[in-house]
Amino acid sequence: MRNLYLVFLIVAVMVTGSALGQENAPDYDDATVENEERSELTGRDMNDIRDKIIEIKDVVQRDYEALLATDPEAAGTITISFTITPEGAVTETLVECPDELSELRANIVLVLEELEFGASIEQTEDIPVTVPFTLTPPE
Repeated sequence: MRNLYLVFLIVAVMVTGSALGQENAPDYDDATVENEERSELTGRDMNDIRDKIIEIKDVVQRDYEALLATDPEAAGTITISFTITPEGAVTETLVECPDELSELRANIVLVLEELEFGASIEQTEDIPVTVPFTLTPPE
């Protein structure tokens, strides 16, 4: 249970901001991730997890900017959840989003299906990850 809270807390703090455009991309709080170190609780390099979340963020940002061209008021929070197995597979994927952002769901699901972390002999339990992306249009 400690793993669940640690990973959720670290990932939730890492992903902040909103996708407003290239110059206002969601920010990550680098202070929450130890440089090139494995978490003693998860047995997995937290930078690897952060890099995969950046891949997801890039897809969310790109698709959200395209959506704003047709719906300039589209806004809301997309919450992405998945589990990393000790073998490095991504399972139990879930993408929750409001109706006005539902166009973004398909590409996010594709990215989640392609994620692979690689095996970790130090990881003994599945690691649940939950990442909220709050999207607001530019003013």
